[in-house]
Amino acid sequence: MSKKIVLNCSTSSIPSGMDFIRDTLKEYKLSSKETAKAVLSSEEVLAKLISNATDPSEQMKIEISGFLGNVKIKFTARGSAFSASDIEKEFLFDQEDDEANAVLQRLINRILGDNLRISNSNGINSVLLTAKKSHFAGLVFTLIALLLGVVTGLVMQSALPAEVSKGISTNLFVPIYTVFMNSLKLIVAPLVFFSIAASIADFGDIKALGRIAGKIFIMYVITSIIAVWVGYFTYQLFPIGNPSLADAVSAEAAADTLAKGESVNISIKDTLVGIVPSDIITPFQKSEMLQIIFIALLLGLAAAVLSRNFPIVREILSAFYEVFSKITTVLVGFIPLVVFCSMAKMMIAMDLKELASVILWVPVIYFGDIVMIIIYLLLLLILGGLNPFTFLSKYYPAMTAAFTFASSNAALPTSIKQCDEMGVSPKVYSFSLPLGATINMDGSCIALIISALFFAKIFNIEVTSSVFLSLFISIIVLSLGSPGVPGGNLVCIALLVPQIGIPAESISLIMGLYPIMGMMQTCANVTGDAVVTTIVAKHEKLMDMEKYRS
Repeated sequence: MSKKIVLNCSTSSIPSGMDFIRDTLKEYKLSSKETAKAVLSSEEVLAKLISNATDPSEQMKIEISGFLGNVKIKFTARGSAFSASDIEKEFLFDQEDDEANAVLQRLINRILGDNLRISNSNGINSVLLTAKKSHFAGLVFTLIALLLGVVTGLVMQSALPAEVSKGISTNLFVPIYTVFMNSLKLIVAPLVFFSIAASIADFGDIKALGRIAGKIFIMYVITSIIAVWVGYFTYQLFPIGNPSLADAVSAEAAADTLAKGESVNISIKDTLVGIVPSDIITPFQKSEMLQIIFIALLLGLAAAVLSRNFPIVREILSAFYEVFSKITTVLVGFIPLVVFCSMAKMMIAMDLKELASVILWVPVIYFGDIVMIIIYLLLLLILGGLNPFTFLSKYYPAMTAAFTFASSNAALPTSIKQCDEMGVSPKVYSFSLPLGATINMDGSCIALIISALFFAKIFNIEVTSSVFLSLFISIIVLSLGSPGVPGGNLVCIALLVPQIGIPAESISLIMGLYPIMGMMQTCANVTGDAVVTTIVAKHEKLMDMEKYRS
């Protein structure tokens, strides 16, 4: 649905244009705050279009349209070019007080934000103003892309020769997916680095920072312990595993994964020692998140001290963070396309016949992950006093990204963006989310305990209380020091099961299903990171509750 009005490019047309905008926005049932921001911005846009018009007799068109909850206002008129900064200047007035200017600038940013798009083509100015952003439009597009990807992949696998479908996947789907994932890997390290450094430089209270970090770490450990028990009770409800599957174990199929695990030595001590890098370049090259966090902490603390005499240091860090945040926003817009390519290539590569015998392994782990997400929401309600449905309505884009990419680091930029939109202070999320993406692996804990019990039944291993205690301790250690290699959780399973007498080669049974399992596992991991972040921010009074409830 859309409505249009055509007016002359004269100041006398402004009242008519504003009446049209107000009346139409009422029909779209915008909130009073959304309406006020849109009306204020529209008035300045109209004034600028008219002042830049080549001829007052020229016509100006205003069109208001809505789709999937998004409401946009488009202005079109012939005239000389201008930019968003020119619109900002219309709001500003001279102030000698720097603090007053800063407050005014923040107000302008809240009004305009990323809601204004201006272009000039062949002497015609086009201004697109977003009056309302739907929380669910992105989800709808992403889910449609996900379903289309699954259907496309399955149809291509069944209807086309294997060489043709694999060729399309290799030359179309895989390159698009790879380019996007490489872009995320490129951006995530500097985004995390400058986010943490800028927040600490702006924090001031180092004791408060230490208290927040301690609360975050303790809650991550507690949720990991809960996750192991959730996985254990989930398996008691669905005790899957057939001893006949033992004959299907293939050492050859598991060889590559086992080779990755040979050089992995996981322990709390090694994890702590590995936090301090030997140089400043390697952590960024290999995306070693704990090392990047350590360097950012050092820089942030130093900048906090220096900024008393050299405030430009803090401003530079904030500027770099804004730059990488803007790049992230652009990348997030391509998520539906990448979701389609990701699901299509996965379906084409999957051998469904061979996977039928162990297919129950996936829904059992999914069930455990969903139970864990429900527990997160209960913790949010009980410990944080926050509405869990509001959390879901605001955080779902990060959950969707995590599910699709099956990588906590890849979902990190989206997670940071959504926590900011929930009103969580960057002083909390800039530290807790990167740390959680590295050490808070609740979904992995669930997958590890269920997989271990699944293999124990296949190989007739009795799981006594001492065996379970051994698994419990090992899983907590693995979750804190998960190896930074592709398919890290699969490597963890290969490292875990030999402790109870199961051959590591048994992972060959589940390797084909691992990508599907990893999607929900990562979704649980990322959701846990955000819930802990939100609860701690609420308790530390570092959360904009008005923004959260809006």
